[in-house]
Amino acid sequence: MKNTPLTSATPRYWFTPLAVLLILILLGSLLFGPVLWHPGHYLFGSSEDGYKNYYTALWYVQHDVGVWFTGMNYPFGEHVVYTDNQPLFSLVLRSLQQAGLPLDVVTVFNSAMLLAQLLSALPLLALLRRLPLPDWYAATVTVCMVLLAPQLERLLGHYALSYSCAVPLLWYLLVRADETGNRLWYALYGANMLLFGGLHPYYIIIGALLLLVYSAVAWWQRPAGSGLFWRFWWPVLTSALLPMVIFQGVLRLTDPYAADRTGLPYGFFAYSSSFWSVFFPVEVPTRIWWQTIFHTPDPSWEGLAYVGLVGTTLAVLTLARVFGRVRRKQWQRLRRPALPPMLRVSLWAGTLILLFSMGWPFRWGLEGLLNYLGPIRQFRSIGRFAWIFYYFYSVYLAYALYQAYRWLRWHRPGKRAGFVLALGLLLWFAEGMLNAGHKGQLIQQLPCSAGRQMPAPRPAPDHFQNRLAQAGRQPSDFQAIIPLPYFLMGSEVISLPESGHRVAHSLYQGMRASLETALPLATHQLSRTALYQAQELAQLLSHPAIDKALLRRLPDRRPLLLLVDPKTTLDSAETSILARARVFYRDSAVWLAELPLSQLEARPALQAAFQKQRPTLHRFPTYWASEATPLVWHNSFDKPRKDPDFQPDIPPLLGPGAQPIRRAPELFFNQNIPQAGWYEASVWVYLRTEKLPALHWSLSNPAGTVLDSSAIETKFSTNVLGDWVRVTAHIHVTQPGQHVRIWTQGRRYVVDEFELRPAGVAVWRQTPDSSQLIYNNYLLTPTLPMATPLAARH
Repeated sequence: MKNTPLTSATPRYWFTPLAVLLILILLGSLLFGPVLWHPGHYLFGSSEDGYKNYYTALWYVQHDVGVWFTGMNYPFGEHVVYTDNQPLFSLVLRSLQQAGLPLDVVTVFNSAMLLAQLLSALPLLALLRRLPLPDWYAATVTVCMVLLAPQLERLLGHYALSYSCAVPLLWYLLVRADETGNRLWYALYGANMLLFGGLHPYYIIIGALLLLVYSAVAWWQRPAGSGLFWRFWWPVLTSALLPMVIFQGVLRLTDPYAADRTGLPYGFFAYSSSFWSVFFPVEVPTRIWWQTIFHTPDPSWEGLAYVGLVGTTLAVLTLARVFGRVRRKQWQRLRRPALPPMLRVSLWAGTLILLFSMGWPFRWGLEGLLNYLGPIRQFRSIGRFAWIFYYFYSVYLAYALYQAYRWLRWHRPGKRAGFVLALGLLLWFAEGMLNAGHKGQLIQQLPCSAGRQMPAPRPAPDHFQNRLAQAGRQPSDFQAIIPLPYFLMGSEVISLPESGHRVAHSLYQGMRASLETALPLATHQLSRTALYQAQELAQLLSHPAIDKALLRRLPDRRPLLLLVDPKTTLDSAETSILARARVFYRDSAVWLAELPLSQLEARPALQAAFQKQRPTLHRFPTYWASEATPLVWHNSFDKPRKDPDFQPDIPPLLGPGAQPIRRAPELFFNQNIPQAGWYEASVWVYLRTEKLPALHWSLSNPAGTVLDSSAIETKFSTNVLGDWVRVTAHIHVTQPGQHVRIWTQGRRYVVDEFELRPAGVAVWRQTPDSSQLIYNNYLLTPTLPMATPLAARH
């Protein structure tokens, strides 16, 4: 009987895709349970990003229009691109609501994320069929690839990055474009880059990198004289660059704060992939067993692209074969391995992209080249590019495994071939089930899932509207919410708090309160926030001696609403701001307090207090003190050391000079302390430098043994004055004569005004011309200007 080839017109052609989709739906119902059928009843993530990504979309759909988001970063607001609210979806949902067709945001988001995992099977199956592979086998490995996909991890928080269908679809369109040379496929590729970029900008750069590297390898492998250079490259470059130009152009035209967003985000090397995150197990309990035996390090979460143990085995065998080719100098076989054309290009391209996702070659002392990478430098989590390698390599794995089966069946007749194939597929499937099943289990077990509280679907006693009503208040009495513990994430410079777990509850309750009361949050958990805005918001928690620039921007004098988590210990700055507010509601979950704006500043009162207390203060040559103690050390850096390699044009905070430091540690204090007690050390650091230093101190006994030490990161400080921030250390000298060392460590930064004093002593100083008054190393001056353009950095 003659075999008829399957085509799209053949009824049997559609049976396999439908069967794969049905199998995945059945497996999804097994692994995700009720989440699959009632996605709107669950919150997929309980992390800070998980809550925030629901909140920003919910607020936008309820309150905002166009490209502007007003729920956080009050009173500035933020561009939707930097809110992770999947702008394309949010814009559509907002338009439908205005048209009288309101859809539940959580339901739409969760359904779209689950549907994306399902739809990723279709382009993968189509690619496998092109190798060609038997339909039953292509269907089986497609299911395995979908279940083990690295983007399933993003279901737990980074929702916009969870669309597993993006890379396979782009790859399929690229293969069709490369095979046919039809420019329509390139146009479809560019359109899909923009479409997915409307959900998250990373998809645009992922699509561009995939297209450029794949095309470069395809050109390199082409026979000499096989085509004109520009005929090949102009559709490639157009499809890669045009979506980026359109996206960046629209963003620049609609973003008034672009000049003050960081151009050097943290994480290019920290958030990269590694051999451990790609070839070694990453899911418990397999990872625990593996690490117990081989003692491998923990993989980087941002670089997860695990290909499975079967894939790891194939990688070892492939490397052995490559080394054999190198030893025999078979360069042409390395350039064009004996694989189908699609795989021959993809394997090389995937390997190059994997190396880039690991930070190569920049880890070889070439970090300076990053300044010339343009938009790629903005995408700090380069480990995400390893997702491309996952799909390329997994298809190569499927092909190689089947070829091994055919070779064994031909050369080793019997059951051995079938056993090897079945064992490989079974292990691949088992790891996929473990990966997907763990995500489904976590979502079902999240504390906020079953009753979905963002916000709750119906009024409840713990709604913030009801809490305010019980206290005789209403939302319109306030202009914004300040959650305590306080969080301030996004500027890449000021970052509060040190631990995300500390603010998880206040972040969640703050976002709930914001949605239920329609009050914005005077803080942010966003991306690339303008630095001057982060500076002004951080000032809300600064010492009362510092004037708050933000108060001049507020539309009226209504108080701020403090929302306090009573179960979390507040730090000194948070305790101070709560002490200046009046608590009017308490329950086991939250406290509510009213903070008048007048309580945020005390500079005039401190100046008046000095004039009143001056006759009773103890006078020393350079300062006044509330106690008769000479134990006050101060350095104003009026005559700084000059470094010809680092001379930033930065005005000092006070006096004629400030100290620029290029690399070496700057030692401020290094001597014995004659009296025991608590001491406060502080120094002012200029914020707008490339890398901020840390303030270090150590306490030693007379024998030189270090008794205590600590390092205080500048980015965790809130005492911001203009473009300077006061970094503070508290040191407990337990016995007289102990030795204290205080220094800063970093690169290319500027410091000014160092002071060490007993913590319980108030110290006052004046500048030589008596024009400025300094209280405990706080300059009592009206708000200093902030340099809004980021280009002012040195």
